[in-house]
Amino acid sequence: MIKAPWRVLAADDDPTAGLLMRAALGDGEFALTLVDNGSDALAEFRRSPFDIALLDVEMPGLDGFEVGAAIRQTHGAGFPVVLVTGRSDPEFLARAGQLSASHLAKPVDWGSLAGLLRSLLAR
Repeated sequence: MIKAPWRVLAADDDPTAGLLMRAALGDGEFALTLVDNGSDALAEFRRSPFDIALLDVEMPGLDGFEVGAAIRQTHGAGFPVVLVTGRSDPEFLARAGQLSASHLAKPVDWGSLAGLLRSLLAR
């Protein structure tokens, strides 16, 4: 059974990234809630049910790792968390691995974002 729309919580402090994300996920298959910081992401997550979280790593206040860790505490390792960053150094990859999070590299290929989310949600 196919579930639609998938509820996506996205946090990114870059307004351009937010616009591109809305365009990439705006076909009706995804219901996007977009916030510009980690504190608002956690507040939204506590207020509404979501199917996946797409988190910029470097945001003011709570970063993507901190938000992802809070999500893990309440929803466990099975909830899909995607960390968005330009980093791919061993320290970052180790932290992402400890969080059981997927990694989406910047610059983001916006045309493939929906496919990535579909594959993570199918697991």
